Amino acid sequence: MINVITFNYDSIEELHSNTFIAIDSSFSCVVIDPSKDYDGILNYIKSHNLTLKGILLTHAHFDHFIGVNKLKEVYDVPIYIGYEDVETLTNPEENCSYMSPYIFTMNYKVTPVGDNEIIHLLEEDIKVIYTPYHTKGSVCYYLDKSKILFSGDSLFYHGIGRSDLPTGNASQTISSLKKIMTLDDEVKVYVGHGKNTSIKEERRFLNVYLGMISK
Repeated sequence: MINVITFNYDSIEELHSNTFIAIDSSFSCVVIDPSKDYDGILNYIKSHNLTLKGILLTHAHFDHFIGVNKLKEVYDVPIYIGYEDVETLTNPEENCSYMSPYIFTMNYKVTPVGDNEIIHLLEEDIKVIYTPYHTKGSVCYYLDKSKILFSGDSLFYHGIGRSDLPTGNASQTISSLKKIMTLDDEVKVYVGHGKNTSIKEERRFLNVYLGMISK
């Protein structure tokens, strides 16, 4: 089974974004959305004798990739992101860093991934779920055996991501959320901002507030 370590950030500079480390029984790990430029994630990996296998980005907004540089300075590992968000990484307007005090871009080579693609980095496969409404290339990462979903800004605790930022598409909101809601109730959801939740909890929320037919 996969163990997940959550890093919550309170600084408004990082927009209260979350970062996660997913660890398997062989002490291999991946980092999901390294959202702060500090040594904490790096130190955790080193102090727990973990082997970093890759970096997974749920989407290309700057507050979810600020910490990539720290990791890449030490580890030559692949970076995965949805196909449609690749160019957004280098565009300050589309990655929304133009709205922050600093301009952020990421120029590392990345590995684009698409819907239903399987990523082989841990003992358990990681499935890509394409959810293009918060950004045109937003994806979630799902581990079926461990019942874990990394939802980025596609799904929050009692909330969903906004679709009015650059490359967002409100017309794809419901279709994207319905794909997530096909997952089992017991799936734990690790979200991009705020506290983590479950599919069971958010199924009730989405049905009440959006009138969705979830399954």
